[in-house]
Amino acid sequence: MTITLPLVLSVITAVISAIFAGVVFKRWWTARSEGKQRPHLLAWSIGLALYFLGSFAQVVLSFTWSPIFFALWYWSGALAVAPWLGQGTVYLLVRRGSIARNIQMALILICVMTLPWALFLTPMNGDAWRPGIDMVTIINDVMQKGGVRGFVPIMNIWGTLALVGGAIYSAWLFRRKNIMANRAYGNWLIAAGGLFPALGGALIRLNLTELKYAGEMIGVILIFIGFSLTVNVPEEAKTPKHRKAAEVTST
Repeated sequence: MTITLPLVLSVITAVISAIFAGVVFKRWWTARSEGKQRPHLLAWSIGLALYFLGSFAQVVLSFTWSPIFFALWYWSGALAVAPWLGQGTVYLLVRRGSIARNIQMALILICVMTLPWALFLTPMNGDAWRPGIDMVTIINDVMQKGGVRGFVPIMNIWGTLALVGGAIYSAWLFRRKNIMANRAYGNWLIAAGGLFPALGGALIRLNLTELKYAGEMIGVILIFIGFSLTVNVPEEAKTPKHRKAAEVTST
């Protein structure tokens, strides 16, 4: 058994993302049982489950070749994670009309279409694999260009813009209104966490593939911390300073 840095980082990322996905899904399920609509939590839990799937597939592929797991690794990590996480932010920012719901329907359609395409209709060359190899370094040898890979740039760009841009915008709003400092800091961390995996393409071109896995691990940790800050806001932090002053004056 070959222990490599990408393997270790992938194991850590898989564990953290699995726990994170469970936490978010539980919050959605609890809200749903109370009759509350929290579609952003469901979208995030799906994105985090895909984050786990991509990391777990990398772990499996470190030990054995599997075209199924290679397809799942590529489809989830390269194509589906970013837009699903971004979709959660879209639901938070676009609360009126059916824009967010229509975007999600398009996202579901693309994911449903590309998954069987990646699994069953994309030829793969397993001869390029060897134990412990970093999957990123053999993508072009295993998987032909074009086809399902053509969806990756637009899906990643859209997802990253929605997640990172939405988090930055939310942080700016809380900072401008001078309320809920925890949520402002949390959104800055979410934005930073969303950027780390997005830098993976640049790191690959610079032949720094091991840093790509470090970026994915750091990214999910930052998003987890940021999420925890945004959902655990002290009661006193929810009251604007000018309102606090008025309350003190009136007593």
